[in-house]
Amino acid sequence: MTLDAAYTEHTAHPYFDLAADAHNRLRALELKSFIVEAPAGAGKTELLTQRYLKLLTTVNAPEEIIAITFTNKAAAEMRARILDSLMKAANQEKPQQAHKQITYNLSLQALQHAQLKDWQLIENPSRLRIFTIDSLCAHLARQMPLMSRFGAQPRVTEDADSLYAQAAEQTLALLEDKTHSENKTHSEIVKAALRYVDNDASKLKKLLIAMLEKRDQWLHHAQYEVDADALQLTLQYLVEQDLAAVELAINARVQHALMPVARFAASNLPCDHPVALLTDWETPITNKQACLPMWRALADLMLTDKGEPRKLGGLNVKVGFPATDDGRAQKQVLADVIASIADLSVLHRVRSLPDFSHESTGWQIITMLSKLLNLAVAELWLTFQRAGEVDFSEIAQRATHALTNHFGEPTELALKLDYQIQHLLVDEFQDTSPSQIALLEQLTLGWQPDDGRTLFTVGDPMQSIYRFRKANVGLFIDAARHGVGNVRLERLQLYRNNRSCPAVVDWINHTFAPVFPPDDEVVQGAIHYRPFIATKQEMPQSGVEVHPVISPADETTELASQREAEAVISIIQAERGADPERKIAVLVRSKKHLSALVSRLRRDFRDVPFQAVEIEALQGRQIVQDLLSLTHALHHRADRVHWLATLRAPWCGLTLKDLHTLAGHDHQSTLWSLMQNDALVSQLDGKARLLHMRDILAEAFAAQGRMNVSRWVRGLWLMLNGAACLWAQSDVVDVQAFFSCLDRLDRSNQFSPERMESEITKLFAAPDSRGGNLQMMTIHKSKGLEFDTVILPGLGAATGGNHDDKPLVLWEEVVIAHQRELLAAPFVPKGARDKEKVSPYDYLEAREHERDANESARVLYVAATRAERKLHLVGVANQNAKGEVKPAKNTYLDLLWPTIGETFKQDVQVAGTATAPDDIADFTPQLVRLAQPGIPAILRGEQSRAIPTQFNTHTDTRVNTKPSYQSSLDADVGTLVHRYLEMIAQQGVMQWTVDKIASLEYAMQHWLHQQGHAGQEVKAAVAAVQEMLIQTVSSVDGQWVLKVRPDAGTELGITHCHQSDVMSYVIDRTFIEDGVRWIVDYKSVALENHLTDDELKVIAQQYQSQLDNYAMLFADEGIPVKQAIYFLRLGRLITL
Repeated sequence: MTLDAAYTEHTAHPYFDLAADAHNRLRALELKSFIVEAPAGAGKTELLTQRYLKLLTTVNAPEEIIAITFTNKAAAEMRARILDSLMKAANQEKPQQAHKQITYNLSLQALQHAQLKDWQLIENPSRLRIFTIDSLCAHLARQMPLMSRFGAQPRVTEDADSLYAQAAEQTLALLEDKTHSENKTHSEIVKAALRYVDNDASKLKKLLIAMLEKRDQWLHHAQYEVDADALQLTLQYLVEQDLAAVELAINARVQHALMPVARFAASNLPCDHPVALLTDWETPITNKQACLPMWRALADLMLTDKGEPRKLGGLNVKVGFPATDDGRAQKQVLADVIASIADLSVLHRVRSLPDFSHESTGWQIITMLSKLLNLAVAELWLTFQRAGEVDFSEIAQRATHALTNHFGEPTELALKLDYQIQHLLVDEFQDTSPSQIALLEQLTLGWQPDDGRTLFTVGDPMQSIYRFRKANVGLFIDAARHGVGNVRLERLQLYRNNRSCPAVVDWINHTFAPVFPPDDEVVQGAIHYRPFIATKQEMPQSGVEVHPVISPADETTELASQREAEAVISIIQAERGADPERKIAVLVRSKKHLSALVSRLRRDFRDVPFQAVEIEALQGRQIVQDLLSLTHALHHRADRVHWLATLRAPWCGLTLKDLHTLAGHDHQSTLWSLMQNDALVSQLDGKARLLHMRDILAEAFAAQGRMNVSRWVRGLWLMLNGAACLWAQSDVVDVQAFFSCLDRLDRSNQFSPERMESEITKLFAAPDSRGGNLQMMTIHKSKGLEFDTVILPGLGAATGGNHDDKPLVLWEEVVIAHQRELLAAPFVPKGARDKEKVSPYDYLEAREHERDANESARVLYVAATRAERKLHLVGVANQNAKGEVKPAKNTYLDLLWPTIGETFKQDVQVAGTATAPDDIADFTPQLVRLAQPGIPAILRGEQSRAIPTQFNTHTDTRVNTKPSYQSSLDADVGTLVHRYLEMIAQQGVMQWTVDKIASLEYAMQHWLHQQGHAGQEVKAAVAAVQEMLIQTVSSVDGQWVLKVRPDAGTELGITHCHQSDVMSYVIDRTFIEDGVRWIVDYKSVALENHLTDDELKVIAQQYQSQLDNYAMLFADEGIPVKQAIYFLRLGRLITL
């Protein structure tokens, strides 16, 4: 029975699958070598734990077992699982679940064996050899420093971009080094490479950097001399393999039916038309390279330029079918043949097969570029030595050198390990790369069949999603078929899914079977779908929901994204409403697909905390921007932009007017020198703040160079009371990340303002610690996680990667007759490109794109299988002028369209046009500053007493002043209430509910923090604001005052000139009702609820003169004027 047939039978008989699953789990504990396919949610970590525990009962020392994972998290989890199992066995904590009982029994046996051998595993857990692939390589390199070419072990850096750049620059610098004959040769290589890229040195540098970063993928190829004939034969082999697939789809029988039609069409076309090649077609076309032009001619006859089968109407005179009786008859025959062929996509592929000519292949260019790349690698090694640090790729290469000498023979370390290592376990085997397979082959080089040593690999090929790390799922397929090195692996398949409920599993099985390729294919990394079975019980409100967002032809992409974000927010609110503790994940292919959603939540839903995992850039946080500006300003006194930003930051908070007074009239002097001009400073409203900062900066400049940069900047920031600018816990983490970055640059002697800026751009802001139940991340980050509810937005966005960054050379290994052959193709500059021909580079690039497409389906599968109970699909589909709804090409929505397309077509009613959010929704002032100069309380001494402690934190343009019994906090509360009342009046009071006001708590707290308030007083102030707003929207008087009316004014500013005086006023609310001009002033004074109208009128009359001034402004209208006070806390309007 074929694997496909087995899957079909298993799908039809789920109980057989479950029985086979249980049987295979037990078999996986046998002392044999296996490759286990475990679908999502199958419990492979538990299986690995059981396997490890079983092996502990058979070895003489625990070090004889090595387990390899791909992440530190996975390694820590495996170690924790094993130790936890041993601890429970030691404490005799027998579990109830059947699969846990197996683990428990194995743990008991392992403990007994460990006690017999006196291992003391629980006391010495370090004896468990559980490595990541990187830590294993480092471990091997350390043991053989001479063979690995490492002396003292270098540091390993996760970000070696600057080292790659240095190596690329040094490589290009060889152009000028001609002191020795060898150097002259190097100079000629660089010169030839520059000539090849049109002497664009920056482009060549960029290409070299990209190649050095991925050198583990090509270095072993570049080290061999290029054989042009061998390359040509390999290319021919691949092309003929592709043509064989076409020949299978359009066999000899079909071709004989096409021949008369093709000859007829060709006879009606000019000689230079591509189809004219079929004029004398009488014998079937084969898969030989020489037949490629004939296949292309057939493709032009049967397919449109886009690769779609020609319809009857498209078979016209342009393709050889004139409007005659004979023409109509012939094109009907062709249309019938086209309809009879199941899949014509293989015929379209012949258009991407390369032309064969030595001029187009440019094999000699490959030789030159290979030499250039070897020079760049040598320069990189020298750069590593100077820096004392290397990247992970270098560690892996040195581990290989530690195991194999120059003659390909095992080293002493390899022989030692061959004796020590009895069992290897590899997790996530579907994500292995060629170099990692090579390492496994070296570790098992001396193994013999039935010698008791085992290799156990486990993974899910449907979850292979790391091609950007050179993970190749084809290696998994090849290992299942032929083993790894000398070790043959028996394939075991698991079928259980213990994570998702049946409704979700059934939908996934039904949807992804046609989305995945029909067959496994090693070279192209194609995996056919493996169905699985849900073991969970059905859950209420479980399943898959589709949420269409239909975008009309005239709608912008930005507006469609905003409406998609609104749909996601509605889903989140519904899920949280059903169960506040429900774990929700929003997963996307690309970080940019979350930008609209995150912005909307940050702006208008402050009551919805969430964690954006490595989504928001650290440099986008205001506190980090301020620190960047401060650091730049300290290092460059002429940097006016950063100095202005530093003076504008909360620790100084100069107004725009002050900044203009200080710097607007002198564009030559530095800001620091202008700050020394006492006459100029005395004109500033914020002079006390500036003088305070000037003193602190003077002390900082005096200490410059006496300490490292990180300590220097941190000390200054603390003296400026920068810590008081941290409004949330995430701000603290962000600041720590900033200073940690400075520390790293300091320790490596690489600090510069430019390097700091570059490093900060690579970091991400800390997620909100309160938002653990709502997480947003990329699909790649979600791998291995599970959530109650998964939301997948951005389905209508393109999934293709960035194909603009083309590598300098493309390599591909091809297995021909069990031998690995090499195919290489050089990058073709635009000026040298022949648009009419397909180059070998184009061909290999197209194959890469096909692998990307195969992986794209697997990424979507990973996303869908994170859901335990509910899966929500959200995507934008475009509606054309005819009203047709179609998905964009190369999108997840396009992949899923056969399953969910009908839902979109039924939802053709376009939602109301989205409007841009109101600009004042956040009420974030342009100027944010601390309430007083920034000396931390713990540091205040005699100096601080000389500095005034009261500063205006709010500029009020009203003539009237508030009663003296109101504090500065009360003033800010009043301002906040006025701002919200303005918004309510604009949007309509009926749009504002009690729940909406309650949801604004966090936004209000944030604004008050920015005004310099803190602690419990902020919570009390927010409660007061919400109380007044709720009272207003709930009361009859409040609703009447804020009712939408034509020509109504809210927070209306009016300037009145009287003789030589200029007076400015701000009127809270004014409107015309029944021919009467109403002037209403809001008062937030706290009063008792039982006061009568007469008693309130007495209080209101205190403001009579103020209202009289307002009334005077409308005297020219010639209509009656009524004045009133609206008491916000009571919701009552008192007319004067």
